[in-house]
Amino acid sequence: MTKHLKDLLTTNPDAAKTLLLEDPATSWWVKQTLQDLSQRDPLDVLFELDLLLNLFEAICDRLAGQTPAPHSRVRQVTETAPTQSPPPPLDQFPAEIEIGGTLDRLLIPEFLSVLHGASVCLSYDDRLFTPQTEADLLSAHDANGHLHFYNPFALEGEFLSLEDWLIDHQLGFRRTSAGTGTYQAERVEFRKGLDGPQRMAIDPGGHDLILREELRSVFRYLKEGRSEDATILLDHVMGVSLHSLPPFQIRDTTLHESGTLADLD
Repeated sequence: MTKHLKDLLTTNPDAAKTLLLEDPATSWWVKQTLQDLSQRDPLDVLFELDLLLNLFEAICDRLAGQTPAPHSRVRQVTETAPTQSPPPPLDQFPAEIEIGGTLDRLLIPEFLSVLHGASVCLSYDDRLFTPQTEADLLSAHDANGHLHFYNPFALEGEFLSLEDWLIDHQLGFRRTSAGTGTYQAERVEFRKGLDGPQRMAIDPGGHDLILREELRSVFRYLKEGRSEDATILLDHVMGVSLHSLPPFQIRDTTLHESGTLADLD
């Protein structure tokens, strides 16, 4: 278990789960179990895993000529819930997002509503940008034809609800977060057709950063002659190759796809 995974287990278990699911070194049956967790009672899963671990340890002990000593590793559940300390305050630091792709004109009201909730500006020093019409929205075009928004105080450097909406509606984006002493600066990219966004740690100059530990694993596979494993891990570390972010445009795509406009011609 890497130090990065251990850190995530204490701070963000959902991210740890995602990391294991994307790790090519994780076995199929572990990934399948992780996928099924949301449909199971967590306490039942803990007891079953504890039983399975004791069983395998007993088999190994017998093979080694030792007497098995099964014991429970599941913490006792008390009737009174332990006093929980308040969650730590969320960090706020600068982030910007560029949006590209084709937005169906029927979705403009919904998109504007999501945008208003994201507290975006047209520059770090500008006031909140709250477009009311399609023309207002298109005024946010930058030199590359993308919608370009900023937030000097983004929670954890994210536009969470906006990014989720863009992914749900298959609109590409590139989000860059400055990071702090606690959070690594990162670039998050999504393109139409992907299942989820691609994350890459970056330095203050915006250059990609790859953990030395991950490269050591690739190097070890190569030294062991496991070139296929090394290639798979390197692909995972480097991320998939993405095409450039397309310009943002608004079209009547739903009507075109249904043939309504064609029928009117």
